[in-house]
Amino acid sequence: MKKQVNSSTIFVMFLFPAIAVEIDVSRFTTHYPNISSEVLGHLITADLLVKWLPNFIKFLFIPVLLIILLPRFGSDFERGSVILMVSKPLTRRRYFLSWAFEGLKLALIFTLGIALSGALAMLAHSFEVKDYLVGSLALSLSLVGVVGIALLLIPLATSRDSGVFLGLGAFVVLLLLGKSDYSFIPTVYLERAVSIGESVSVSHKAVGQLLAVFVLLSLVGMEAFRRRELRGPESIAVPGFSFSPRGLYGVFLGLSLQSRRFIAFLALTTMTAFFNFTMLGDYHSDFGIPGLLNAVISALNGVFLPFVVLPFGALSIGSAIENGTVRVLLSKPMKRRDFFLGTLLSDTLAVFIGTAFYAALIVAYALHLGAPLGRTLELGLAFGSLLFLSLLQYLALGYLLSAFMRGRKALLLSLVLAFLLGFVVPIAFVTTFGHSGELARRALYVPAPSVQYVALSSALSQKRNLPPAGIDKILNHESNLGMLIIPTFAYLTITWLRFRRADLR
Repeated sequence: MKKQVNSSTIFVMFLFPAIAVEIDVSRFTTHYPNISSEVLGHLITADLLVKWLPNFIKFLFIPVLLIILLPRFGSDFERGSVILMVSKPLTRRRYFLSWAFEGLKLALIFTLGIALSGALAMLAHSFEVKDYLVGSLALSLSLVGVVGIALLLIPLATSRDSGVFLGLGAFVVLLLLGKSDYSFIPTVYLERAVSIGESVSVSHKAVGQLLAVFVLLSLVGMEAFRRRELRGPESIAVPGFSFSPRGLYGVFLGLSLQSRRFIAFLALTTMTAFFNFTMLGDYHSDFGIPGLLNAVISALNGVFLPFVVLPFGALSIGSAIENGTVRVLLSKPMKRRDFFLGTLLSDTLAVFIGTAFYAALIVAYALHLGAPLGRTLELGLAFGSLLFLSLLQYLALGYLLSAFMRGRKALLLSLVLAFLLGFVVPIAFVTTFGHSGELARRALYVPAPSVQYVALSSALSQKRNLPPAGIDKILNHESNLGMLIIPTFAYLTITWLRFRRADLR
């Protein structure tokens, strides 16, 4: 089996704990200039273990681990490598165990990277690192549980694309279950495994439950793999539709009606809407109807959707080149332009419908809680449109990645960019500038859709206990609207120029 990990992307991921240490040192010394080194080290350790590392692991390392394992197996299955391997003197159980060892090896690499990165940064400031090492190792055990989930899903991965969306689906479900009471769920474990007092203590019960579930999921996955038929995946049949890829119209219809990615994308974007239901209820309980309306604006930011859309874009062009689809289609009376525009229109339709489902669920739940009909629909339409423009930019950025790199490298980089642009950069901007005019002006220099969304939403929603202002105030930020549109065209133009001259062999 060909098992390679893109080292440069993984190295960038390992820098995040060290960067967090530097941010905390700057922040705490600014607010507490006379703080002692011992107390500062304790505060930074607590902040790393309670805030930084759980978020890094939850929103970066977990999806990356799933995306490394499941698409890799799916790619081997699609090429027939799985059947070839088990046809030799190699039992299915031994073959499955090789994937289990590969997953555990990756989890160990991630664990060491997290521990060493933060520890070296703390040692550079002469801080005690024992508690950090204990806590980071305990938190990183959550990745073992993620490996178990990947092993359970491996028998279902019949292609690289299906592996990607299985991984993203598992990531979304883990986030949905993050508020449950079961410590053996990795996202729940991250909140309960470590407690901070005078020193760091680890919940041995949570660790035991997590490891037990890993063993159980691995055994179930092994048995499912042993029993499954190793034939190639069947295509999705659409009654009454025969796909004849003639020109732009044929590519658009074929991809829109028969693509598993299309269906999976709609399912994932719909699922992500459920993340925000708790927030809508909390804002309604704390601030009444004004708070609920502001929560609708916040929910339509779609902070988790880049984790779906960027990989979706990174797969579109690159996957078609790798599996030979482009060569087959271009051997017919079809131009590259028709394939490119047909793929773009199909993916844009998927983004539009997924955004519509997402916004409809948010608006419907707000109306269920008692939000006024007219005002809620107005906010849903306006900010749903902004979300659609944001996601189109993420899609175009994914296209750009797929034009310059292939396969696993594009996927891993898309997840890192999703984490940075959809999660880190907006939080950094709001922390630095607050919801002010300064944020809107500074945002013009950052091509991050979530930042532009925050800048535009701040024009209407400034305080949680006050109803949002009129939609017309968004028009006072024309430049920010432009930053949602102009980079999209720039990314697509560069992608087309690259694709037009690309060697498709």
